[in-house]
Amino acid sequence: MKTTAVERRAELLRLYTGLPWQSARRRVEASAPDSQLIPQPDADQLLLEAQVMAALAWRRITTVHPWGIEYVDPRSDRLLIRFEGDPVARRNPAETQALDLAEVLLPRADEYGDITGVPGARSHIQGGQVVLRLLESSASVTLLGVDPDEWLRAVDIQDKQTASYGMTPCHRDLPDRWHPTERLYRRPGHRGAAASAWLTSGLLRRVGLIRTLGVPLAVTGWLGHRERGGGERWIIDPAFAEGHGAIGHRRLMALLAAPGWGMPVAALDEHCNCHLPAGFSDQCTTIVSGLNAWPGALEVRAIQRRGDRLKRIQEHEPAVYEARQQLAFSVPAWVDRWLERCGSSAPGPPVGAVTGPR
Repeated sequence: MKTTAVERRAELLRLYTGLPWQSARRRVEASAPDSQLIPQPDADQLLLEAQVMAALAWRRITTVHPWGIEYVDPRSDRLLIRFEGDPVARRNPAETQALDLAEVLLPRADEYGDITGVPGARSHIQGGQVVLRLLESSASVTLLGVDPDEWLRAVDIQDKQTASYGMTPCHRDLPDRWHPTERLYRRPGHRGAAASAWLTSGLLRRVGLIRTLGVPLAVTGWLGHRERGGGERWIIDPAFAEGHGAIGHRRLMALLAAPGWGMPVAALDEHCNCHLPAGFSDQCTTIVSGLNAWPGALEVRAIQRRGDRLKRIQEHEPAVYEARQQLAFSVPAWVDRWLERCGSSAPGPPVGAVTGPR
């Protein structure tokens, strides 16, 4: 039971970001009581984080944590992402975290001018860490847990491999300037994602919430379609093992919308199948949209694996399942009381300290 305001704020920060308890507590202790612990970054930082989230949304390697992310450390001017080590169960020896990240994050152009990776992103080694920066801005994302030497080798391997496919490594050809092909993505017609960057960046900054559903099995995401009035609809489908049913996915959505910690979103629709027996439909869908003309929508398809379906997963990759069992967050009862007390759909900027719910 967390009894002080510092402990409660640290617990919430841990739930939202996945930060280890001691790290979360140090962040709270070093911050003013009314400070925003998950601040809203500027436009360039938002755009970079949104594009990084889009690149990570469908991992092509086996990961234990959702999207392979152990935790995030969100700051006003940057984001730190701690990635897990190499996959527990590799399908082939080349399936490494560094190789996959080097492939999906760095920009390369094909013969038709289409870009894979994050346009305008350039990687640097600073202070023994891999840092991804957006050209002509101060925006940055630090890739914690990635060895710098391994990263440089992975980048070189991916550049050579993609070059054999006829692709141009924009980041290598013009390390300090936008490549002509990349510049096309700066035009208004190619920046539809920019309007919804607050949503995608906000989800990345709160990635720990996925683990409040139960034992995480897998999570993927993708772009759905444009919404009326602008913005895009993002879809994520976290799959988890026998969690908390309707209480779990409704708590997740309440945390996503909680004043002071979540985002300016409100629920539009919910379709819950938790009351059905195992084997009928394991998916519950909730759609939220931005408040006060914030463009974009998020569709969360929470998939609860039960019965024989869960048994097959447990038997197929027992080592991976065992590792994932250690990740689920146990949400304290006081958090539910706090959500009831503060409400979870009120618009407005984040408030500061958590007043002690009892």
